[in-house]
Amino acid sequence: MNAMSTVTPQRAASITGARNWTEVRSAHPEQVDAMADGLMVGDPAADAVIAEMFAGEGWAWPQIIAAVDDPTLGADAPPALQRFLDQAAHTPPWFDPAVARAGAEAWWRFGSLQSSTLYQSLIYGYQARGFTRPLVETGRFTEGTWDRVVATGRWVTLATAPGMMEPGNPGWSQTLRIRLVHAIIRHHLHAGETWDDDQWGVPINQTYSQLTITAGFLVLPLRVAKDFGIQYSQAELEAITHLWRWIGWVMGVDEHRLPKSFADARRTDHIGREFHLTPPEESKLLVQALLDDGYRTDLRLPKPLNNAVHRLSRPFLRSLFASVSTRWVDDEVAAAMGLRSTPLHHLVTLARPVVRSREMARGAGLLGSERKVAHRELQLVTMQLGIDLEHIMSTRYDAADKGHLETVA
Repeated sequence: MNAMSTVTPQRAASITGARNWTEVRSAHPEQVDAMADGLMVGDPAADAVIAEMFAGEGWAWPQIIAAVDDPTLGADAPPALQRFLDQAAHTPPWFDPAVARAGAEAWWRFGSLQSSTLYQSLIYGYQARGFTRPLVETGRFTEGTWDRVVATGRWVTLATAPGMMEPGNPGWSQTLRIRLVHAIIRHHLHAGETWDDDQWGVPINQTYSQLTITAGFLVLPLRVAKDFGIQYSQAELEAITHLWRWIGWVMGVDEHRLPKSFADARRTDHIGREFHLTPPEESKLLVQALLDDGYRTDLRLPKPLNNAVHRLSRPFLRSLFASVSTRWVDDEVAAAMGLRSTPLHHLVTLARPVVRSREMARGAGLLGSERKVAHRELQLVTMQLGIDLEHIMSTRYDAADKGHLETVA
C-alpha cells in the first residue's frame, strides 16, 4: 500500500462489495489505493457551506442559490460560501475554454444519441451500492424517477452545451447547485442515526463521483456511440475529455482523480469495470422504475392522444430499452439488475448503417457546418427538455420545472 493510503483493501472491499478488490489492486496499486481513500472523502468546500448554513452562521438556501446563479451577489457572502464561490470561479491552469468548447461541439455533433445514453449512465451507477444507498436513505428510491431523469438530462445538456460551462454561465451554476445538494444529502445522512461511514463510506464520496463523471458520463456514452457507428478523431476525444474533466472539477471531484487524457479516462473506466460487484437488491428495483417511468412518448400531439400513444408503446419501449441496455453491461451484472437480452438488442446493429450514412453526409458537408449540426442537435434535445436556449443567457436559466434540478443526486 502506498504511503498516502489510509483505507485498507479489506475495508474498501467491504464498503464497495467488490469481491476481487485485492486482485484489482495488485494490477493497479496506485489508482486503486486512491479509490480506497476516496471512499472516505466528501467535498470539504461544499460541506463547509452547508455546515455554515445549518449552524445559523451563513446565508439561507435561497440566498446561497442566488449567489451561485449570479456570483456578483456573493461579494458579502459568509466565509465558507465566499471561499466556495472564489474557488469555483478561478479556473485551474490546465483549463482551456476553447478546447472545452471544441469538446462540446464534438459531443453535440450527434447530441440526440448522446442524450439517450443517459439511461446507460444511470444504470451504470445503479450496480454499485454506494450509489443506491443514499437514494434509499433519503427516501428518493423509486419515486420521482421521471423527474430525476429529466433533471439529470437538463443538467447534462447545460453542462455540455458549447460555452455553458464557463464560470458564471448556466451549466456552471447548475453544476455548483447540484454539488451543494450533494453536500446537503451528506449533512442530513450524517445528522441522522442510520448512516454508517465505516460500513458504507462517506455518502456521495470522491470515488463514486470520480467513476460517475469519468466512466458513467464520459467513457460509457462514447462506447455506446462507437457501437452505433459514430467515429471521433483523437483530437475530438481529447477535447471531449477536457470538457468532462472541467465539469468534474466544478462538481468538486479532486483534481488528481480527473482524467488528463482520453487514455487516462479509459484506464479509470477499465479499472472500475474490473471490480466484481454484486448489485444490491435495490438496484433491480431502481432499474425497473427507470424502465417503467424513465421515459415518455412525446409526438407533440394533443395531450389525450399523446398519452394514449405512450400507453400503447410503453410495453415495446420497455422491452427495447431493457434488451438494448444489456449490450453495455456485463452479463452477470445485467442479470442481477433484472435486464435480459432479447433479439431486440440487434436493433443497434440494424441502426448502424443509417448512422454511418448520416455521418458520411455530415463529413461531406451536406448537413451544414459542424457548428450548425451541433446546434440543431442541441435545439432538438432542449426543446424536448423544456429549455429555452434562445433566452437562456439573458434570463439565467432557473429550471423549466422550478426546483426539479435540485433533485439530481
